Amino acid sequence: MYAWEAIQKTLDYIEEHYGDEISVDVLAAKAHLSKYYYQRLFHRLVRKNVNEYLKLRRLAKSAEKLRDRSCTILDVALECGFAGHSSLTKAFRETYGITPDEYRKSDLTLDAFVKPDLMLNHTLIEEGAPLAVEQMVLEIRKEHLKQDVIFTGKSRTASVKELGEPKINMLTELWKQLPEDHNREYVDILTLGSDPEYFDYFVGTKKRKQDHDSEERTMPEGRYIVCSYEAENFEILVSEALYKASRYLYDVWLPKRGMIPEPILMQKYFRPEQDDCCIELWAKIKE
Repeated sequence: MYAWEAIQKTLDYIEEHYGDEISVDVLAAKAHLSKYYYQRLFHRLVRKNVNEYLKLRRLAKSAEKLRDRSCTILDVALECGFAGHSSLTKAFRETYGITPDEYRKSDLTLDAFVKPDLMLNHTLIEEGAPLAVEQMVLEIRKEHLKQDVIFTGKSRTASVKELGEPKINMLTELWKQLPEDHNREYVDILTLGSDPEYFDYFVGTKKRKQDHDSEERTMPEGRYIVCSYEAENFEILVSEALYKASRYLYDVWLPKRGMIPEPILMQKYFRPEQDDCCIELWAKIKE
């Protein structure tokens, strides 16, 4: 068994038993590693220590269950492995900046810390060969955009440090401002700002002649690597699948192919919020 497979085995165990008491000793034993080496390897591969990861996954499960108003906050806390109402509230506020009760009464979207699929770090797929992983299928191809494409929409600035971290997703508010039209091509575009600590997040649709008084962004002509992926439903698509696909494209596939992406990322949404929806990540490659 490879080291990453041993860690993945314990990640799977956590998903099945997050409501139970789980110790590092138990996880290390399941990985057939010493407690010391297990913790070092876990942090290296998952980028969180064991207890922090366990807390974040329990919070992710709690956020899902809090939308069911038939369950009390105490019920959710105990079901997700917290000692009680106050324990969940403290962890929730420390991570998301609001209490479970405030979240339950809001329409806010939370970005949870996603369970990693470590197999992706050790798999290099060929172009045009679909890869099926947990709850998603992804495929990579090359595209050459022969001319610029203009999009109109809305934007705001966000911190680079927040990418991939659990938080309130304030960017979803931009999507609510767009006109609903399933016949149009929806995108979001991420570009680094003048301050490298922040990026510009834009959402929009392909420009039409009648579009006025909106911000514009350009998808520049050039060579792209496109990672398309599908998931079981829209919620998984824009949370877990998006995170895993972007990490795979930028942290694994492009570096191993010796390709350097430009500091701009386009995400195209097809048939958003429908059962057959899918997303394409367009990474522009430096010539």
